[in-house]
Amino acid sequence: MEEPFKPLSLSIRELFGNADALYKIPQYQRPYKWEDEQVDKLWEDITDAFKNGESNYFLGSIITAKPREDEKSAYVDVVDGQQRLTTLMILFCVIRDTYPDLNAGTTEDPFAVDADTISSSIALFGKANRLKLFTHRQHQSDFEALILKGNTAEHRKPYKYQIRTDEEPKYKFLNTANIFRNNLLELGKPQSEELINFLFNQVKIIRIDCKNRDFAIKLFQVLNDRGMDLTAADLIKSYLLEKLYTKYKEDTDTSKLKEEQFIADWREMEQMVKTCEEDISMNDLFIIYEYYTLGQNPKRSLYDELQEAFKGKDPNEVISDIKKFVTTYFKEIYSGKDEVLYSFWYLRWNMYWKSILLAALHTEYVEYHELKSALRRFYYLYWIAGKTLSKIKQASFNMIKWVKEGRPISEIKVELENKLLEDKIISQALESLNSENINNENWIKPLLIMMEYNATDRSKLSFIPLQRDLHLEHILPEKYERFTEWSHIKKEVAAKWLNSAGNLTLLSGAKNIEASNNPFPIKMEVYKGKGKYDDKDDKITAFAISQRIVHEYEKNLYDRQWTEDSMIDRWKWFFAEVGQLLEIDVKEAIEKHKPLVI
Repeated sequence: MEEPFKPLSLSIRELFGNADALYKIPQYQRPYKWEDEQVDKLWEDITDAFKNGESNYFLGSIITAKPREDEKSAYVDVVDGQQRLTTLMILFCVIRDTYPDLNAGTTEDPFAVDADTISSSIALFGKANRLKLFTHRQHQSDFEALILKGNTAEHRKPYKYQIRTDEEPKYKFLNTANIFRNNLLELGKPQSEELINFLFNQVKIIRIDCKNRDFAIKLFQVLNDRGMDLTAADLIKSYLLEKLYTKYKEDTDTSKLKEEQFIADWREMEQMVKTCEEDISMNDLFIIYEYYTLGQNPKRSLYDELQEAFKGKDPNEVISDIKKFVTTYFKEIYSGKDEVLYSFWYLRWNMYWKSILLAALHTEYVEYHELKSALRRFYYLYWIAGKTLSKIKQASFNMIKWVKEGRPISEIKVELENKLLEDKIISQALESLNSENINNENWIKPLLIMMEYNATDRSKLSFIPLQRDLHLEHILPEKYERFTEWSHIKKEVAAKWLNSAGNLTLLSGAKNIEASNNPFPIKMEVYKGKGKYDDKDDKITAFAISQRIVHEYEKNLYDRQWTEDSMIDRWKWFFAEVGQLLEIDVKEAIEKHKPLVI
């Protein structure tokens, strides 16, 4: 019986010199990505081992897979190790162009590496390139023109912005070549010859040859603990491409067209994800798609679950549906503009609310807007009540399932209300809101921002990010005792109200530090601010919920002072807003208008 894999310890000479040493980087792999840091590290590893006189130096492992049975090719797929193999191939080409007469006068050492050895490592019998890049049609032609068949000595170092362009790895090829050429010239020919002899004869790589791609990918998942070059999304891409090849193996022309369509859809998705990469990755979106597909808590890995889900489905239809999913995320979630959607961005459990909203959008759920509001209420109440993921996880999967089933929002609301009652969430949330120390709660700023959205003209609405210069402002300063202007506030009043809902608002801008501990009239000038939210440090933002205090001040309420009565009014306003936003009964809290010691 054929072994599923075979590990071989090979010198660099054997890795690129044996008759079976023909490698291809398949389409599901990412393009060449190494920049200065990675190339320098490889060079240092090799040169340090050489200087230390190590008899054998281990440079890591690579995993290869045999081609499909229907693919008549001598080349093996590189499942892991493509960056190192590509970098070493670039080094060989630089050696060829920098020292064309390498070790030409050496006769006593049969293992000395000469020009023929280098040439054979680049191409077998001068015909078949040892390494082919199939990550993109243009990548292979660029690699051949610039590196394999070009003169690496003719090209200058690319600009930094070019090197950082992932879509055109040709600049990374040239950058790597430039680094190696400079290093070899700095060493000089005699020492370079010794180093190259060491590299080819005493540096070893373990090549693990697998019987097929599927086993190679699974082995890679087990062995790779270095931070995966391949993500679960890449593995799913590989699986779908394999299904596509199998489906059209008897029709080469159709197979090529379907493959090109698949790759085009995949790249379009990658571009959209790149636009919002500070928020989400391709892998995250596949997890969300998994949640949507299963409608329940996954029991296996992302790759295994989706592989099972995609059985019997056309790969092009699958990727088209996923592209539609990603497009919806980009247009409706990431780029969406309304106060309810904005509120979600402050929440924890973002993979769950995104999954539910995307499931609704993807299935064209007719009561999407009502669902959005119900979902916000549900999550915020659990957050304010101090609950963890375990309390909302199953309910979240249930909501995905209900949305896919098209259950009316009235039924979903009943289910959510029952869950809230069962977990006693509303009473616990009210207890948290009533606390005389809510200033340190991580939900208080988002809650005040929600109130700001509620008080803002819809035509002027914009997202308020949780940045450093967005401050939770104590209207009665925390250091009030330092100012005679605050002498009317007694210690027992301050103890009760200082950190409660009745004494908090929002202020943004660097000058908030100036406002924090000033007398009330100065604070009022600061609260007037410059208008809408502004991220320039020299400006203070006037929030509507802060300007409300200014309006009362200008009406000469409470003799233009911030008093206990002022804080009671602020308390009542806060709870009225909470009641409206979260649809809960706050009548008792307003009537008591008194913070609780918790």
